[in-house]
Amino acid sequence: MLGQFVIHRGLIISVIQAIFSIIFYFVAIPIYNGALILGYSTVYTTMPVFSLVFDRDVNETTVMKYPPLYATLQKGRELNVKTFLIWFFMSIFQGCVIMLGTILFFNEPFTNIVTITFSALIITELLNVFSSVHHMSWKIVVSSVATLFIYILSIALLPVYFQTSYITWEFVFKVVCITLASWLPLHVAALIVKRVDPNEF
Repeated sequence: MLGQFVIHRGLIISVIQAIFSIIFYFVAIPIYNGALILGYSTVYTTMPVFSLVFDRDVNETTVMKYPPLYATLQKGRELNVKTFLIWFFMSIFQGCVIMLGTILFFNEPFTNIVTITFSALIITELLNVFSSVHHMSWKIVVSSVATLFIYILSIALLPVYFQTSYITWEFVFKVVCITLASWLPLHVAALIVKRVDPNEF
């Protein structure tokens, strides 16, 4: 799952950049500058994504009692073309919703678009982590909360990269709307699939 998350993390931001370029007549300007890209791939997503190594499908007692539970992993069913394509689709869907949703529903100048889409992107990634874990660990929660705190702190401390004067309750509402639109449908679909076709865990 960690490998798929790393691919998703890179692909979703590429989709946002591609849509941005198409909408603005293929202008050769990145939607996020170098500092934001660097922060996205290191400070803002590293801890939550790599905290997935602390996730466990079942507890130790259950594993000892039912060793065949890991037959699925041994046969490589968790890492295959199907799961890769699912994560690929998730990246495209979420990137499109974040970028197109911001452009279509909110008439904003460029600087506000950057702040809205980047904030929605970070929060969507955090929610994706919580959607993917089997058993919640305090390490996963702490890493996600710390990341969100660091992001909010960086907005306050780096006004060069974020339009801080624009951050109001209306801004928060817009970010929440875009984030829910990109994350909630996939989360609900995953819950339905899990209910209809549960795996061994």
